[in-house]
Amino acid sequence: MEFIAGLGIFLYAMQRLESALGMLAEATFRRVLLSATDSASGSIASGTLATAVLQSSSMVGLMVLALVGSGVLPLANAIGMIIGANLGTTVTGWLVTLLGFKLSLSALVLPMMGVGGLVYITGERRRRLQALGLLLFALGLLVFGLDTMKESVAGLKEGFRPESYAHLHNFVYLLVGLVFTAIIQSSSACMLITLNALSAGLVELPAAAAIIIGADLGTTVTIVIGCIKGSDNKRRVAAAHVLFNLGTSILAYPLIVPVFDYLYPWLNFTDPLYGLVVFHSLFNLLGVVLVYPFMGMLARLLRRFFRTPSPAMDRMLMDIPPEKVVLATLAIDRALQECCLLALKVNNRVLKLPVASSVTPLFQAETPASFDEEYAALRDREGQLSEFILDVLAHAQDKQKAGLRDALKLLRHIGYAAKAVKDIKGDLQQAGLSGDKSVVRFKRDRTLQEQQRLERIAQWLTAPPEEIDIGRLHALQEQARADHLAFIDRVYTWIQQDEIEGETFIVLTNISKHLLNMNKQWACCLEILISIRCKLND
Repeated sequence: MEFIAGLGIFLYAMQRLESALGMLAEATFRRVLLSATDSASGSIASGTLATAVLQSSSMVGLMVLALVGSGVLPLANAIGMIIGANLGTTVTGWLVTLLGFKLSLSALVLPMMGVGGLVYITGERRRRLQALGLLLFALGLLVFGLDTMKESVAGLKEGFRPESYAHLHNFVYLLVGLVFTAIIQSSSACMLITLNALSAGLVELPAAAAIIIGADLGTTVTIVIGCIKGSDNKRRVAAAHVLFNLGTSILAYPLIVPVFDYLYPWLNFTDPLYGLVVFHSLFNLLGVVLVYPFMGMLARLLRRFFRTPSPAMDRMLMDIPPEKVVLATLAIDRALQECCLLALKVNNRVLKLPVASSVTPLFQAETPASFDEEYAALRDREGQLSEFILDVLAHAQDKQKAGLRDALKLLRHIGYAAKAVKDIKGDLQQAGLSGDKSVVRFKRDRTLQEQQRLERIAQWLTAPPEEIDIGRLHALQEQARADHLAFIDRVYTWIQQDEIEGETFIVLTNISKHLLNMNKQWACCLEILISIRCKLND
């Protein structure tokens, strides 16, 4: 009972430590994780660092799934981060060994818990101060749980005979580690128990190593269960995690005998606790080194599987819980960009503008068979994303709410831009029936003007905020207004000279008015998007 109590305290302390570190470092780790999109090596390093500091591979895994689900993180780099997270979990073993067995911190337990609790209570209105108090309290509680388990295992040794189990094969211990970790869904707890048993002499070092190998394999059960109803990319990342852990287990298991029977004695390794954590770190590191050259190939292979047709927005909502506000804002930023690009495609479908090669890839995604279907898909996506943002708003801090409200405002302007084009559609069809030379000139001149503006808008939508010139954006809007006024003057001249009929006059002025409104809405969209991204980076 004392051991179970210590285990429960330790796991609760780990959970509180994870929450405190997440509150203190969420912005920093968001930037670290986003930087992982630059390279495969960066993704591995980011995954390792994030897991080592946050002490939670599940939290890092959630971040990865959110980033890859929202399209921010490429699949190959998501695999790199998951692999890095696997390496980062080995830090738990070092932490437990140092805090629980090598350093005597018992005298600091009560002061840390007391001061931490007081800081947490008094810092109720200051989030970072409250997180610092929680961090101190969790560290004290962590050491207390470790001490409780140590004392209980020391008493257990008196009635336990390890030699009775000496005949068991190492594979049995591997299965014990696998099953135990799969049941409790915590490799940290399995490592903790194994280190306690090893310290008390209840198991030999080779058997302890086999248990840890099994625990690494058992952690895959958690992510497999979590992705059963997930998106395609979520299941691909889970498959990569399973393949990596299975590969490292197959690699590490045959090394148990040569390492512990020959290598460690030759290196004069006398401390079994250090021997175990070194072995755990090395075989995971070796797995990373071997898999690194093939990450791109693995990503391409996994893309052939789990191909369930579903809208991008559905996939995002499947991957990210609204209460994970930091992760949700990353996905919302990407989803807003997707909505903007889909609205541009709706515009382009009506206006039938030739698109320059520089932005052609933005318009190559599969589209529904008709304009009405594409317009309905856009409105449906706007509705889904609005509901998601409102759910996130319910969990957000005050400083996060401004950016989320801006996101809702942006969605409204996207809808207005699409509605303006829908209004143009009928007028364009009517204008197309006219054989007037003025109509032909109008379509030729305005098409060229709108093509140039469309290309600039598409380029800015995918550019970083610092590359968007607000002055040029305002100039673009002013030019649209000038083009509208110049066209209205021209139409008045045509009707005065009897070049067009009254009905054509109304149609052409309506089209120009809607085009002006469309450009106004796109200018608003870009300004709000810049504001959202600046707040996100802050």
